[in-house]
This record gives sequence, C-alpha cells and structure tokens, in this order.
Amino acid sequence: MKKLTRTLAMLVLASVLMLMLSSCGSAQDTTAAPTDPIMIDTVPQAAPDSESSPAAESSLPETAPAVESGSYTPRQDGERFEDVIILEGIEETVKYEHVKNETLGIELDYDYENFERRSGSAGECFVSRYDNADSPENYLELSYSDEDADAAADSIAASLSQNYEVVKGTRMLNKAGACTSLDASSTKDNQTPDQLQAVFIIPLGKGCIIATMHYGFEAAEGFGNRFSAIMNTLEIIQ
Repeated sequence: MKKLTRTLAMLVLASVLMLMLSSCGSAQDTTAAPTDPIMIDTVPQAAPDSESSPAAESSLPETAPAVESGSYTPRQDGERFEDVIILEGIEETVKYEHVKNETLGIELDYDYENFERRSGSAGECFVSRYDNADSPENYLELSYSDEDADAAADSIAASLSQNYEVVKGTRMLNKAGACTSLDASSTKDNQTPDQLQAVFIIPLGKGCIIATMHYGFEAAEGFGNRFSAIMNTLEIIQ
C-alpha cells in the first residue's frame, strides 16, 4: 500500500513538472527574437553627385568666379589712373596717363601732373611743366632707330664723348628687360655740366628704342627718379 501511494505521488509530481516546463516553453516562444535579422551595410557608398544633389551643392564653399585667361582689358591711349610709387624713400600717389604708341611699338605711363606729353611722328616727349615750354631743361624723349641696339649705343656714346665723359653700363627695366645705359654726367675735364643726360637703348626687333633723359644739374636727382619711374613702366608691344 505504501509503495502504491509513493508511486502515485511521484506520478503527480512528474505531471506538475511537465506542466511547468510546458508553460515556460510557451513564455519563451512569445519573446523570441524576430526572424528577420538586422543587416549592417558595410559596402562604401559613392559620394553624392554635386550636380544633381542639392545637399551636396549647399555644402560646397563659396568661391570667387575664376578669371578667364585673356580677360584683362588693356589701358587705352590717354587713359588716366592713380598709382603709388616710392620716390626718394617716400610713398607718393602719382596720377598717370597711359601712352600707347603703336608706331614706336611701346606703351608706358607718365606723371601728367608734372609732365606735358608732346607726341609727334618721330616719337614721344615728356616736358617738365615747371620749365619754359619753348626751351625746357628737364624732359624725356623717346624715338625709334633702325640700328640694332649695340650699334646705336656705340654711335650715341661716340657723339656724347665729344663733350662728356661717358659711362656705359646695363640697366634692367621692370617691363622692357635689359638695355644699354649711357651716363653723361661729367665733362671731359671731369667737371659737372649744367645740363646732364642719361640714355637708355632698348632692343626692339631689328631696331631699338632710344630714350634720353635731359635734366639740369640742380634738378637731376628729383627728375632722374621721376624719369626712371616712367621708364620702368615702358613695355614693348611689337
């Protein structure tokens, strides 16, 4: 009898355990992970097309439009403008007028407040406004020679050497490059003359441009610097 009772008790306990296990399995099924897995895309995506994507366009930095090659507008003959140059170590605002002489094949800028331009078929001349217009002491003249630069320099030096002690050298101009320079600032007996000259001979194809600075002794430094500033703007255009 005791054995039967014990057996029944064990059967009942086993039934209870089975019921508990069954209910646990059902609960686990209701919290199971979804059947569709979450995939992480590891393939690198192409950059958005800047032409078609508004977002891409808005993220681009704003830049100034590129200047097209050859868009520079050259100055015309007689055009006036201002620039700042250094004269005797001091900044000076200069009022320039542009010169474009296609017959000579040159362009340059001159200080129209201090010089008067006189153009002719033979060349250009810039005369000091402080001088007697009929007999100026301080002026810069430019002309064309069909001699090559070396031959012209030799002939000019020979002419000047009749009255001056001529110093021959090379000068670099900012836009025209290297040229021959002749300095006539003392006489044959090493005296300082009242009138001084400095000549630049600038190669130009088969010929050359001859630029002669004339200045009085007392004004040599001031006008010499101004003439040099003008010459440094000279540019060959043919």
